[in-house]
Amino acid sequence: MRVAGVREIRGNLAALFGGHEPVLVTKHGKLSGLYLPLDDPDHVPADLRREMTAVLGKHLDALLKAQGVTEEAVLEDFDAHRRRRRGR
Repeated sequence: MRVAGVREIRGNLAALFGGHEPVLVTKHGKLSGLYLPLDDPDHVPADLRREMTAVLGKHLDALLKAQGVTEEAVLEDFDAHRRRRRGR
């Protein structure tokens, strides 16, 4: 398993992510993320999909709350988008 800082990843993105070796991503010396290459990119295991969805949902929720965006505002925006698409 390879360990790479954010700066190294920026400079060598294609080489690091093009290989078959997992990469631990660090930021200021602390673990920040993990790149895990998949054997079959078209098939992500169900348990991994659930975990990614949960983590991404928590991050998105925190970002929306920090911006003061309510769930109602998001739903209104989706409805407005649907109405615009139907009007085409």
